Amino acid sequence: MPRSNHRPMRTCLGCLRTDARDAMARLVADGRGVRLDDAPAHAPGRGGYLHRREACLDLFARGKEREFRSLRRRLGRAERIALTLALRARLVSGARLE
Repeated sequence: MPRSNHRPMRTCLGCLRTDARDAMARLVADGRGVRLDDAPAHAPGRGGYLHRREACLDLFARGKEREFRSLRRRLGRAERIALTLALRARLVSGARLE
């Protein structure tokens, strides 16, 4: 019998803190590259998570890490900046930026 208080936990690629999966946006690495998950946690491929906070997005874009284990992929600075810009645009249009 599943526990009623169980919440899936994930680690943010920006701040590296653990939080509930629902509190984060998902990135997907598949054959087309790395992109935002349109339907959260439903796109096939390796997934990585980012908090919907300005500080976490900045840490992800400016970070020195190049390879992300959760995505099993290397990301250059230009790719990370493009992803954060796309996520910011999506969050602002949905008014979900914290």
